[in-house]
Amino acid sequence: MTGISTLGQALRQIESLNSQNLMFSNLSMQMSTGKKTQFYSGLNTDALTSVRSRTELSSIEVYTNNIARANTTLGLTITTIEEFQEQSNNFSDTLVGFVQEGHHQMGENVLYDDPATTEIESVIMGNTSTKLDADFQSVINHAENLFGFLGELLNSKEGDRYLFAGADILERPFTDTGTLDASLNTLITSWKNGTITTDELIADIQDGTALEGNADAITDTAIGYSASLSNNTAGDVFVRADENSEFKYTTLANEDSLRNMMVALAVMKNENLPPIVDVYESGGYPAVPDVKGAPGATAKEQEENFFKLYNAMSTMISQSIDDIDQIRFKVETVRVQMIETEKSHLDQKNLLQSTVSNVEDVDVNEVAVRLTTLQTQLEASYRVTAMTQNLSLVNFL
Repeated sequence: MTGISTLGQALRQIESLNSQNLMFSNLSMQMSTGKKTQFYSGLNTDALTSVRSRTELSSIEVYTNNIARANTTLGLTITTIEEFQEQSNNFSDTLVGFVQEGHHQMGENVLYDDPATTEIESVIMGNTSTKLDADFQSVINHAENLFGFLGELLNSKEGDRYLFAGADILERPFTDTGTLDASLNTLITSWKNGTITTDELIADIQDGTALEGNADAITDTAIGYSASLSNNTAGDVFVRADENSEFKYTTLANEDSLRNMMVALAVMKNENLPPIVDVYESGGYPAVPDVKGAPGATAKEQEENFFKLYNAMSTMISQSIDDIDQIRFKVETVRVQMIETEKSHLDQKNLLQSTVSNVEDVDVNEVAVRLTTLQTQLEASYRVTAMTQNLSLVNFL
């Protein structure tokens, strides 16, 4: 009977020690990881709550990453648009500062006295030189430099993605192929020859597509825009912000305000635009002009036609600058919407993380107390076991 009782007591002690060791191991794991268990099965009925919360957290992470990437793109787009507008404003100031009085040609006036009249006349018919004064040459130089600079802005990239190419992100949106200058040369020559009027020339420059009935219109293809932009097939760019929302943030290099600015600059820098009035290098009239100026029977009429075109281009530039604000406003609006959506995601993320924490996490302080208590119990159990193992009849006697 004594042997059986001692065996039973030993087995109970072993079971108790195993249980305490297992509990000690679990508490040690909880202390080191801060988690109740390493397996969903250890959460019992709370496992489903944890799985669902973590799945939703993963989805939110995808959406916030989408928003972050799109926000970076929008930030670069806005910066580029602001630079485009600022530089355009500088050129507009140059145009405003250009005083239209005077001939702006460096030679002498070519005068004519009509022999059919008895009066002595001094009608100015042209000039003896094609050379421009510093003010006019400054306008042309500024337009030429700015055209190249703004063209590079239209080709701005984020990594290897063009910002103003729509969904066709790998295709360069603008290339100065020389076609625009060639088209303008043809139109300006027709204007100087009297084939088209000043109003018709302005219409040709301002019309965006030949489909509207003007066969001489400056098209996007002529300007140098990519095939997808010219054909309106570039597609839109979207960001998936949540399960039910997609925000479009497409900005194209051939938006009306941007294209019109490029066309107006191309006119102002075109080598065929000057001189303002006809040039007779010998100073004699009547004669065939060595270089034709704007159309008109006299220098005064030529100046009026020239500056009618000049002022139309100035108005076109000013309107383009104002319209660029609409592009920036559109982009800023999308950006604000994304930021609001991101805030909502962050609030939901905090709530879900709190749910996961409540289900999975342990109170480290509580675990520490339990671990200390259990360690004391284990040490006591080992001492009792050791004392029991040392009991014998010899020691008892």
